[in-house]
Amino acid sequence: MMKRFNQFFTILLVPLDYLMLVASFLSAYWLRLNWQFIEVIYIQPWDSYLQFALYASVIWVVVFAMLGLYRFRGFKNHWELFGRVIIATSTALALFMIGLFLIQTTFFSRLIIIYVWGMSLIFVVVGRAFLEVIKQWFQNYGIGVERVIIIGHGKIGEVLRDQVKQNRPKQKLVHYFSYLDTEELSRYSKADRIIISYEPPAEEMSSLIRFAEDNNITLQYVPSLPGLYASHISVDMLSGYPLIELIPTLLTGWGRIVKRIFDIVLVLLSMIIALPIMGLVAIAIKLDSKGPVIFAQERVGELGKTFTFYKFRSMYTEMSTGEGYGGREAEELRAKLKAERNEAKGPLFKIKDDPRVTRVGKFIRKTSLDELPQLFNVLIGNMSLVGPRPALPEEVREYSDDLKRRLLVKPGVTGLWQVSGRHDSDEDEYGKLDVFYIEHWSLWLDIKIILLTFKTVLSRKGSY
Repeated sequence: MMKRFNQFFTILLVPLDYLMLVASFLSAYWLRLNWQFIEVIYIQPWDSYLQFALYASVIWVVVFAMLGLYRFRGFKNHWELFGRVIIATSTALALFMIGLFLIQTTFFSRLIIIYVWGMSLIFVVVGRAFLEVIKQWFQNYGIGVERVIIIGHGKIGEVLRDQVKQNRPKQKLVHYFSYLDTEELSRYSKADRIIISYEPPAEEMSSLIRFAEDNNITLQYVPSLPGLYASHISVDMLSGYPLIELIPTLLTGWGRIVKRIFDIVLVLLSMIIALPIMGLVAIAIKLDSKGPVIFAQERVGELGKTFTFYKFRSMYTEMSTGEGYGGREAEELRAKLKAERNEAKGPLFKIKDDPRVTRVGKFIRKTSLDELPQLFNVLIGNMSLVGPRPALPEEVREYSDDLKRRLLVKPGVTGLWQVSGRHDSDEDEYGKLDVFYIEHWSLWLDIKIILLTFKTVLSRKGSY
């Protein structure tokens, strides 16, 4: 029932988007005629324009479909949807303009093209939001609600259980197993999804797969780090024998080049806004406490190479660790605080109400403004906008073999770990998230993480 419900609303998106896109073209035409801050020299006749809009909107819907806007599994949140709509709309518009050039048609003004881009973003998002309201109305009455079973124990199982409970009315937790009970599980053959908080052994997994397949149930599990490691393979042949190559990351070849170009373009654009803010933060730090504005420290980057990492100074200079700062006394204070008050596990060191932090430091940490100088690290090339957290040398010395995989790529200003809970995760959790990012990198994943970063910063979740 739930799957048919979702399929119906997904299919309904196609005609809805088409109508919204046609409305975008018509609105752009009306704006050009009635908001003439630039004189109209030539504009296509209405009948001809309407026919063109009807055909062009079909092309846009095809582009939307190719870029995944009609997938049946939907989107995790509104930020992911909005980001994909921006990409799809921009891609469709670019193809649209290329097509106009190739057919050498006499067309309406360039201003209309800009209007079409802006209006299509608004109309498509509003149309989908309206459909989502209708969908949620049905779910409030129990129609189309996904019935979920959680199998697991410990912290991860409890977190997944609580998250499903919070997802009402879209999801309903029908049962929580602290361990797998095959006989008891058979009573829930009408469930829609089974989520396992661990990677089951082979025999148990085979049993669950058969049960899920027989009852048309979606099966998901939280993989171990070795499980993530083998998620990408390449198959070759040598003398008739198949050779399987494990690919540690997609960030090689063209993937690496595309990511670097993306970083440079986005940083240069963001500098327009970031530089004035950085100036104000620098003045505030200087007025608040003695010492340098920028805190420079040695961090470990790609393939274990060290580099100079930049942040706005948020601590008192005499209490800051690193060469040129507080010296031995600062190191001893840090060691004492880590031993007595550390709230993280493994090599991580995070405490609330850190006595070493200044008044301005508390604010810029809460708002993540202390991270802005890392944009220069990105331009230099020793960091990326998105990637694993840049680690201290002493943290890397405590890394397990699995955590060392974080050094396969450049560290990032933000990352999957930060937007999934920021400083609240322990070593095992952030290790899994970083490895997942390394294994499943895509340009879209970077865009999604950047959009989620803004949301996380505004909510100040887990930041201290």
